[in-house]
Amino acid sequence: MHELSIAHAVIATVVEALPPEAERVTSVRLRIGELSGVVPAALEFAFDVAAADTPVAGARLVIESTPIVIDCPRCGPGQLRDARDFRCPGCGDLCGDVVGGKELDIVDVTFDSASDGAASSEDLREGVLAKNDLLAEGLRARYAASGVRVSNWVSSPGSGKTALLEALLAAAVARGLGAASLVGDCATDNDAKRLARSGAVTRQIVTDGMCHLESQMISGHLEGWNLDDFDLLVIENVGNLVCPTAYDLGEDTRVALLSVTEGEDKPLKYPKLFHSADVVVITKTDIAEAVEWDRQGALDAVRSVNPDARIIETSARNGEGVLQLLETLLAAPEYDRSTRPEVQLQEAP
Repeated sequence: MHELSIAHAVIATVVEALPPEAERVTSVRLRIGELSGVVPAALEFAFDVAAADTPVAGARLVIESTPIVIDCPRCGPGQLRDARDFRCPGCGDLCGDVVGGKELDIVDVTFDSASDGAASSEDLREGVLAKNDLLAEGLRARYAASGVRVSNWVSSPGSGKTALLEALLAAAVARGLGAASLVGDCATDNDAKRLARSGAVTRQIVTDGMCHLESQMISGHLEGWNLDDFDLLVIENVGNLVCPTAYDLGEDTRVALLSVTEGEDKPLKYPKLFHSADVVVITKTDIAEAVEWDRQGALDAVRSVNPDARIIETSARNGEGVLQLLETLLAAPEYDRSTRPEVQLQEAP
């Protein structure tokens, strides 16, 4: 579960920030938004495991859940009733401008101190995923300097992601573009071998069971590549609709894929991923009629959780939508950075 990685990040951040007089952490308070992709109960379990043999062992974990808040152009800020319906609670219009609910931050930490002086405090301006986010910003700066467009593709296993990627990369190479791919899988290099047939430069990232890719993995596998040679870099994430949602890889475009064989309500079942996507790609449209695909139902489901995403319908077999997707990725706007709240350390009373 990716909550264990988050728990380790929390503890590493806390331990690194502790002042010298701190003997033992007594509590850690986190703020977790409903769209963060984190399951609080799983994080609580992982926290106890990760804290063993650290100054945080035995500390109380306090989790504050924050609701999803949208900023409706007509009504202003409003709290959503459900993560599967991004309609303004006031006027009922669809609105994807989220101003609250994505938080994943350390709010404060309390500790026992050996000194009798005043409580020590220190501002931390980094969130729980501080290391990953800092590396992602570094990657984003490298991509921007080289002029390469980078997309992070997330889907469930069997969505047809690799077949579509092969077609898209082949189209990019045929156009004379510099194309590359990084492929994440728990085991084997089968997908990398398939994508290499497109003529694109390809590397496999074997995660050894980890359910998502992180910025450190991306950075390590870029070694030896000159990003100036590429116009397009595609990252194929591990097949998983939950864990990759929380991890920024420095991409300018996040792509969520939904095949016609998976069910039209998949965006409603996994709203956090589909809301975080810039582009939603529907795959295997060539067999839509055979599987009795409810196209309008799927489009309505996507729009209910992400009114602003671009939806592209594709088929790797007959080429539908491949060039449209390629143009979309190449024309992606610059990533919009967000700020994180301050974090306070306080001595326990």
